[in-house]
Amino acid sequence: PALFLREVAQSHPQIKAIGVECAEHMLYASIDRPENFDSITADLHDPQLPLADNSVDAVVASVVLHEMHQPIRTLQEMQRCLKPGGIFYVMDWVRAPLSQYLESSELAVFDRTTKVDELEDLFIHFIEHNRFSIDDLAFMLENTGFRILEKTPLKNGQMARLVAEKK
Repeated sequence: PALFLREVAQSHPQIKAIGVECAEHMLYASIDRPENFDSITADLHDPQLPLADNSVDAVVASVVLHEMHQPIRTLQEMQRCLKPGGIFYVMDWVRAPLSQYLESSELAVFDRTTKVDELEDLFIHFIEHNRFSIDDLAFMLENTGFRILEKTPLKNGQMARLVAEKK
């Protein structure tokens, strides 16, 4: 609920922090919003942000792209809004083998007493979290006008951190 953005805004009062969310209530769930914090509600599959071209210094997409069926329009909109040389920081779930994904679960997957709804929830999240590989994310970033500065696997390869610069 915008806790990271609130912390950034509080720590850096000289900046204007803007949260973009498809569910506006998530941005307002955070109380004590600093004055330099603003929010925009947008359809993340085709955002039309009310921001000028080349007006944003940095963008953070934390655990959001894996939720999208197609993130191309969002990446294009981030590229449009970022200043030349602006930084795009992405951290997200990435594709990993099922065996590796199950290792991080506390659920007794192969125990016959494990409830079916718990198994279904785990496998639904597996499909969602395995939508894109780290190379898929880099490929999409490169083809929407970014240069990859860093591409780092995290959490035993289940997550990734990418840092890209607007060309």
